[in-house]
Amino acid sequence: MHHLGHHLLESAARGYRLGLLALSLPIILGEFFHPETGAEYDVETPTKLRVVARMARNNLAIPTGSSFVEHLVVATKALTVPAEREGVLVECGAYKGGSTANLSVVADLCGRGLVVFDSFEGMPEPEAADRQHVLLASDQVHTYETGSWDASQSTVEANVDRYGVLSACRFEAGRFEETMPAFDEPVVCAFLDVGLRSSAETAVGELWPLLADGSYLFTHEAKHMEIATLFFEGEWWADRLGTTPPGLVGAGSGLGLHPSDNGFSSLLAYTIKNPDRETFRDVDDDGRENVVGPRRG
Repeated sequence: MHHLGHHLLESAARGYRLGLLALSLPIILGEFFHPETGAEYDVETPTKLRVVARMARNNLAIPTGSSFVEHLVVATKALTVPAEREGVLVECGAYKGGSTANLSVVADLCGRGLVVFDSFEGMPEPEAADRQHVLLASDQVHTYETGSWDASQSTVEANVDRYGVLSACRFEAGRFEETMPAFDEPVVCAFLDVGLRSSAETAVGELWPLLADGSYLFTHEAKHMEIATLFFEGEWWADRLGTTPPGLVGAGSGLGLHPSDNGFSSLLAYTIKNPDRETFRDVDDDGRENVVGPRRG
């Protein structure tokens, strides 16, 4: 009886979270459904609705570590890239192809290729500092070992062929340090779901010079302090890329996409390469304008 009661409570909580997610989608996907998003690619509302339904179905059909809502956030930024800008979409870490299938749909809509980097043999042997990751916002410690998250290339391709657009994809099989240095194509948007800090360093180090100014680089390790801190480490960015760290929107808790115990969160975060600050709004931080409650003169 106790077990049944616990199961019913879990089911009710799951249903409640799903209901909240459904109610929040019009807000979370507001930019995705904005008429200007995808306009240069002739992607209008009916197509967007079909994309949402397709991605949601794919999320149920293919085991994946990320959600279709997170994929739609990436899709939104890909659809806002000027059509005349050259470049491909890049995914680092495919697992069984759930995110690959969804991102391939977006790449196809944009008339771009999706380049997928993965060893298709699971994770490499973690270094000592990578064997455990602290997720402070989730009260969790994640552990890793060699071969975690393994799936064959044939499995990924079969899933993408069935649920995505295989013709939009090019697969670069091998460890990142083996395949990425030779890659030199312009990149308009990147999605990293790599697990290890060492893998993130390789992927960011190789992709950053290829990203156009204003382009988005997403990571699916927002809550992993070992990876989120990379985007704030001045010494690493100076030594590896000769620039300053860009920061990470969503570092520590992720973008507010999924209902959780303490509000909305996710594992998705992003940074922008050299954003155009001329488009930013100036705010006088004087305690008069940017306050909560009645404003005083």
